[in-house]
Amino acid sequence: MSEFSKYFDEYSFNARVKPALFLVFPIFISLLVLFEPSRTWTGSTVTFLVAFGVINFAANQMSAKGNVLQDKLFKKWGGAPTTIVLRHANKTIDSVTKSRYMERLALLISNFTPTTAEYEQANPEKADELYSSASNYLREHTRDTTKYPLVFKENIAYGFSRNIRAFKSLGIFITVFSLLVSSVVTYLGSETLESMSPMAVMQEIPFPYLGLIAIHLSMIWVWIFLVTENWVKVRAFAYAKRLYSACEKITVS
Repeated sequence: MSEFSKYFDEYSFNARVKPALFLVFPIFISLLVLFEPSRTWTGSTVTFLVAFGVINFAANQMSAKGNVLQDKLFKKWGGAPTTIVLRHANKTIDSVTKSRYMERLALLISNFTPTTAEYEQANPEKADELYSSASNYLREHTRDTTKYPLVFKENIAYGFSRNIRAFKSLGIFITVFSLLVSSVVTYLGSETLESMSPMAVMQEIPFPYLGLIAIHLSMIWVWIFLVTENWVKVRAFAYAKRLYSACEKITVS
């Protein structure tokens, strides 16, 4: 992992490269277990170079497809989480804290005016423009990752979940395909399996092969049950809350 990290900045590595590694992991673990030459020094070098190229390409695609998914999700949710959480009708941030944040934002941003629930109901689009402007201001003023590490951490967590979710269908396909290939190679590699009982089969198959199949099955479970829209939504709103909390640390210019 450290071999890859030195070629990317921290955000790209955690929010794009790691999802790309997760996506193609079933292929490379299958190669290492099933294809013995890949475990030699030369084979490992070639595997690393190929992996670097594939992962670099996949990481670039992660960002593009992640943004497409983000647009679809924001439309489905009724707006960007950084806009939604500042609405009076939304309870992600309690009303007292929200009021304090708005007063602080009014000091920081010259054309920002705290809104009321009545104003928001009468002018929903204008209110959302104010909230969107506030979140844009905060993003630009919290780019110092040493000063605002928690905002950066939540931004990475959101980017990681969003980008993996964008490739869910492909991830399931790759993992299922790798599982089928691994199963066929395991079956063909032992001529006696056909006439053996299930327990005997388990004892006959080499442990690395059993481990490989178990990894594929576990990853399929993760793709189906853990890589969900709700996971992305939780991370998105956590980032929005953390972003607004930073307004109290920004000094008035």
